[in-house]
Amino acid sequence: MSNHCILCGKCMEVCPLLRATNREELSPRAKAELCRVLAENPGELSEVEAARLAGLCLGCGRCAEVCSQGVDVPALVAGLRGAHPDFKAWLWKTWLTRAKQLWPAGSAAAKLIPHAFHTEKLGPMLKMLAGMSGGPGLDPFVEIEKYPDTWRGERMLLFAGCTANFVQGRWLMAALKLLDGLGVDVISGDFACCGSGLKCAGFEEESREMAEKNVAVWREAGRPKIVTFCTSCLAGLKGYAGCFEDEAECTFWLESMFPLSIGLHDVRFMITDNLPKTLGYHHPCHAGKADPDRALLTTMLGDRLVAATDRQCCGFGGVMRLAAPGATDPVNRECWAALDGAEVLLTGCSACLAQLSATAPEGVMVGHWLEIMR
Repeated sequence: MSNHCILCGKCMEVCPLLRATNREELSPRAKAELCRVLAENPGELSEVEAARLAGLCLGCGRCAEVCSQGVDVPALVAGLRGAHPDFKAWLWKTWLTRAKQLWPAGSAAAKLIPHAFHTEKLGPMLKMLAGMSGGPGLDPFVEIEKYPDTWRGERMLLFAGCTANFVQGRWLMAALKLLDGLGVDVISGDFACCGSGLKCAGFEEESREMAEKNVAVWREAGRPKIVTFCTSCLAGLKGYAGCFEDEAECTFWLESMFPLSIGLHDVRFMITDNLPKTLGYHHPCHAGKADPDRALLTTMLGDRLVAATDRQCCGFGGVMRLAAPGATDPVNRECWAALDGAEVLLTGCSACLAQLSATAPEGVMVGHWLEIMR
């Protein structure tokens, strides 16, 4: 795949890691070229050097979106990570595959660690862990007065995602309340994790097992629409390949994806008196150009949204958060610079929310857009 790179530089214009650090060796183009060299001369880099290179990619996918040659640098890096696993990769894999057991316990434990132990390196990670299960949440200020009849009576599966299932139950309850208002018949489905975090980290086999299970759940339910409210989960589900009976079923799967915000576009709503003075919105990298969450909030809030990101990445980076946390800091700072002035920040991605909650300036609240609905 890296052999197709023509070094045009389109990826250089959109890479948040390159823009924030100004280090060309971290650019997608450099990674594509290095992967080509490694493919042709496997001994060119040592095991340690290859593993270090594998850690330096946010996996945001912006470069793949603009590449005219179809080069997918995050996929190349994932392959490199899979070929050169290390302890941090194993730790990341364990964290994701045992989320039900580890996330609630890890979040509760992090809250008990005194602030004096929050070192420069560990502090942000501990704050992220503590915030996974959330605090009091946002104070709702959108009251839905009337739901459309568009989806009334339609059977749908709900893919809540690991964060809502294991540590942010209020998101799940809010989504179920909204679906009830829309008149949707929610079908029970025993979904696995979407697998995107494992795939990006190089654990292709484990990710594929999750994909195959989720597709099987969808088939057994009669191939209905699948409701999502996490941008990263939605991107992960859309990224399944090789799990379908034929091309027609693959197309049907993609057409079955149903972001919850799309179902709410025609609701009649009222903004209550406790509306925050200034609001911001973070556009997740994996939302792509079409972001239904942003469209919904723009309709509801209009010019009350005083700040929003577009090109900026939150700097979470999946396994890179463990492999090279310092390299993500400039990316995160650039993101918050674009959101300056917002006292409440909304987003629709659980990973972005974890990162932004852990790095938010003093006095800034961060929450999922579901939290603003009464």
